[in-house]
Amino acid sequence: MTIPHRFRFHASEVSIRRDPRSGDVILSEGPGPWSRVFAALDAADVPDDFLTVDERDRRRPARRSALDELFAEKPASHRKRK
Repeated sequence: MTIPHRFRFHASEVSIRRDPRSGDVILSEGPGPWSRVFAALDAADVPDDFLTVDERDRRRPARRSALDELFAEKPASHRKRK
């Protein structure tokens, strides 16, 4: 089986993930060649002293039950069937 033309990707690589709520598999086109991503980061010209070790917030993130529930893995029996 082939992917219908309207759903084909223009990139040579795609990322894959599973939606934690529905269990659906999601394919996404990446940002383009990694060389372009790294070139954009280099071009950002971030100062060497940006966010020194002392300025960084190293605390663990707060627990948020609403987000935990939203992104929780559902047992297979609770996933949406197609």
